[in-house]
Amino acid sequence: MQKERKIFKLLSLGVAFIGLPLLLWFLGDFPKRTLLMDSLSLLTILAFSLLLAQFFLARTNRGLVKKVKMSYVLKIHKLIGYVFISVIMLHPFFIILPKFFDDAVSPMDAFIRLITTFDTIGLVLGMLAYTVMLVIMVTSFFRFKLHLKYKTWRTFHAYLTVVFIVAATWHVITLGRHINSAFTMFYVIAVASGIFYLLRTYLVKQPTQKTIKNV
Repeated sequence: MQKERKIFKLLSLGVAFIGLPLLLWFLGDFPKRTLLMDSLSLLTILAFSLLLAQFFLARTNRGLVKKVKMSYVLKIHKLIGYVFISVIMLHPFFIILPKFFDDAVSPMDAFIRLITTFDTIGLVLGMLAYTVMLVIMVTSFFRFKLHLKYKTWRTFHAYLTVVFIVAATWHVITLGRHINSAFTMFYVIAVASGIFYLLRTYLVKQPTQKTIKNV
């Protein structure tokens, strides 16, 4: 029974951050494009949604940690983080890739325009989110070589994640090709809930076992 509850808890997260975006994608009245472009867009949407799920696949989600071993939760957290941050890192390439099949703008011109255009807040936030994401990935991968205490690194990682998620979500809502009111609501609720969990964990001091015993 306990094992079934663990599986149900993880499946619930999967439905929320994979099933719901897929449903919103198929129900949304978005302009149809080529199979390649739509596939890249859907892959990016799912990758971003699963990065939002990272808030709930950590010690911040006390209900999940109580029912599933912390070590197992962290393994899933790391796997999703490395795989789907890698996908998001390819996001600029996904934008440029279709230009190889379009004679209107060359891939090089599209790339230069992408990295030198700062006329909208959405583009600036996208560049900020991308930079912070790189810092998160590098510091996570080389954590032991940085010789940081685990608690220090964990706090640093958490607050960088907040900056990344807020900037990335704003970028998506502002410039996302497949964004509508339903997607916006989903992202805002997920981000707000995740930040709430995070701040509750790091700002609200939890009672220790000794304190509980004294009480």
